[in-house]
Amino acid sequence: MSGTKTDGRYLGLDGLRGIASFAVVIHHSLIMGTDIGGLSVFLFFILSGFLITGILHRSREAIEAGRLAIGPALTDFWIRRALRIFPAYYLWLGAFVVLDVVFRKGEIVGELWWYLAYLQNFLLGFVTYRWGDFTHVWSLAVEQQYYVFFAPLVVLLPTWAHTRLMIATILLCLATIAGLQALGYEMITLYTSPANGFVFMAAGALMTLERARTPRWIGSTAMLLAAAPVIVALACYPIAERTVGFHLPYVVLQLGSVAALSVVMIHVLQNPESGLTRVLELAPFKYLGLISYGLYVIHLPVGVFAEAWLPLARWSEATGLPKNVVDFAVMAPVSVGLASLSWYLFEAKVLALKDRLRRG
Repeated sequence: MSGTKTDGRYLGLDGLRGIASFAVVIHHSLIMGTDIGGLSVFLFFILSGFLITGILHRSREAIEAGRLAIGPALTDFWIRRALRIFPAYYLWLGAFVVLDVVFRKGEIVGELWWYLAYLQNFLLGFVTYRWGDFTHVWSLAVEQQYYVFFAPLVVLLPTWAHTRLMIATILLCLATIAGLQALGYEMITLYTSPANGFVFMAAGALMTLERARTPRWIGSTAMLLAAAPVIVALACYPIAERTVGFHLPYVVLQLGSVAALSVVMIHVLQNPESGLTRVLELAPFKYLGLISYGLYVIHLPVGVFAEAWLPLARWSEATGLPKNVVDFAVMAPVSVGLASLSWYLFEAKVLALKDRLRRG
């Protein structure tokens, strides 16, 4: 696969991340009841698996070449991940807790330790079985669990074993999901379990590990056109499930999602001059990619407190616009604005420490 720029970034991936983050905003305001948000989260997982496993794989190559030791490799990785993930997450979690305590009932306080420990996906899937006003960050917990579990494995195992590790991970996680469903666990458990996210992250990992051997036809325009209706069908699946009682085993939905989204990702990686990649390189999408982390964390609390503090229903009646349109008209610009402030005033300054570590 090709697609790198001179600064080491992959063409189109920032835009892909930006579209995915904004699609989650749409999912929580404008178009509810579909799986647009879920597919966007799965795409985040694939992107993360691709980029993070690439870093770990290169560290292992350096270890085998005698240029790096295992301890410093893991320490460096975890410090850099902590500088990227923790500051903004804990900043906005703290802000939500304060506002929740001051203006509402402070229900999150009793569950706060789950969020502090990045275990909120287990809270959702095995304790409360219900969504809340800050539970959208369950996916960040899954990513953190991937970093903690797979970083030592990839750094310790020889490079020749990395592809086998990811294939085994996918098979084991699919079996785990099938087992959980057979035991009677509901969709929220299957969806938020690490086994679900690891399938997508391992698929992304295979894209970086097998870049040189990935057939060109997988990323072809024909395959992209074939993947598009599959993605639309998967996005609409919850509607069919509610209206006509159409049910599929979750493993089938997993496989369909990972296959279709992987085609999109591989197409972008293999075709830096394609129409899709050029669209993804447009400034608005790249900007959304730049602020995507903050946008993802911030947007749902914005909607929650907008509903509590603003007369959205009256605005809907006064303008004649559907309530979901009004919700989106508030959530989207406010979230983008706050995410921009978060990036420029906080996240970028913390990330400058990563550059200092790199120079050191």
